[in-house]
Amino acid sequence: MKTKNSAVTIGTFDGVHKGHKLLIEKTLLAAKKNNYKSVVVALEKPVRRVSGVLSLGKEKIAELSKFPVDEIVVLKVPSEILLSEPEDFFNNFLIKFLNAKIILCGQDFAFGKNRKGSAAWLKKQPNIKLEIINPLKISGKQISSSKIRALLERGDITGANKMLGRNYYFSGMPFKDRGLGAKLGFPTVNLKIDADKLLPKGVFVSLIEQNGKFFAAVTNIGLRPTFGKTDALICETHILNFSGIWKKSKTTVYLLKKLRSEKKFKNIAELKAQIAEDTLKAKKYFQIA
Repeated sequence: MKTKNSAVTIGTFDGVHKGHKLLIEKTLLAAKKNNYKSVVVALEKPVRRVSGVLSLGKEKIAELSKFPVDEIVVLKVPSEILLSEPEDFFNNFLIKFLNAKIILCGQDFAFGKNRKGSAAWLKKQPNIKLEIINPLKISGKQISSSKIRALLERGDITGANKMLGRNYYFSGMPFKDRGLGAKLGFPTVNLKIDADKLLPKGVFVSLIEQNGKFFAAVTNIGLRPTFGKTDALICETHILNFSGIWKKSKTTVYLLKKLRSEKKFKNIAELKAQIAEDTLKAKKYFQIA
């Protein structure tokens, strides 16, 4: 039977990428070895402003829940505990509340008011074991949430997915729009996506999922410049070889490969021809007729 002592890892865990997975797996091993409780402390969102989050709160919890950890603690951003001095964060939260005996973190780990607490600071504290996990690399490149954001924004979906260890996805509720795709012969499922979620612009080979069923698709994320720019990004997905009715329930889109950037076309005929070409490329990707 496990004691109340715990092995703790703490971080933002935006995207829950391969580097995060290594950190969690090391925490699970430390907990098992010492008969401790395994605890993951995740910040609700990045403390610093970013172009968009890789994982919304519920998505992050869903990804972390795939690991057999004993407890997941989510800290609000901002919150009183995060704004406390390092000594207070360490003593009141890590020691008294979590009863941490082992802390596992990355080299750039920082905590407390103005990020004054660090791995070096933790090393000086008594009665706590600190394990610093070296960053994971792919092809010599260090995996990080900021690098994944950069890869997504410049259209390197394959590179981003390799660092994530899964396909990048976003979810939303379908809504009825102007029906422009259907008028062009390419009906789309349009999704309302949380404004905090990072959405790379462009046209992508994708998978669309609802209630556990996956369909090959092509997705456009952009501002519809041919029809006059919109104020917010619009996510439109055309499902290949699909003729049914898409239900108004939670839908998830997984990005697989970028086909091209969004552009303004001279006329509707030119746009329609380009969509047909995009659809053909997507079908070739999936090897379907």
